[in-house]
Amino acid sequence: MQRTEIINKTELFKLIEFILSNSKAEFYESYSEMEKELVRINNSSEFKDYFEYSTSEKKRQLGFGIYNPESKGKFSITKLKLDPKYCNGKTYRNRIDGWGIIYVHLNLLNAENEIECRISVNSKKRVENWKSTNPEFGNPELWDWKIIESNARKIIKQLKNYTQHRV
Repeated sequence: MQRTEIINKTELFKLIEFILSNSKAEFYESYSEMEKELVRINNSSEFKDYFEYSTSEKKRQLGFGIYNPESKGKFSITKLKLDPKYCNGKTYRNRIDGWGIIYVHLNLLNAENEIECRISVNSKKRVENWKSTNPEFGNPELWDWKIIESNARKIIKQLKNYTQHRV
């Protein structure tokens, strides 16, 4: 399940506020900066600061993952080894892993007015086809796919609402 829309910064901040209004949702960077811990964003103010810092650093793409503990399953943070020869001497970065994570990908076409926002999540069927590829993610049957799909549909509906109400 996925949806991509072009939204502006104000709409993005509203979308993130909606996501974070679910008190059970945990909102993380998908990947950390090299040799840094993953950032967990706890409220919309922290997201705004993160976004403003990222745009000031001229970042063009941002990725986040939403994990809801009530969806169960195995959620983990994996330390990835980097080859320092190709990464300016850096040796690791961190990534979130889990079959039922809902992803928010942002492509900052123009950080104020044009942000490509894609919401995506695995389906139970897709995970069944891929489970042997990532056995470290654990048993996909442990996830509550109804909760995952419900949460993803709510976020996608909210995203669609922003683009349908434009004048």
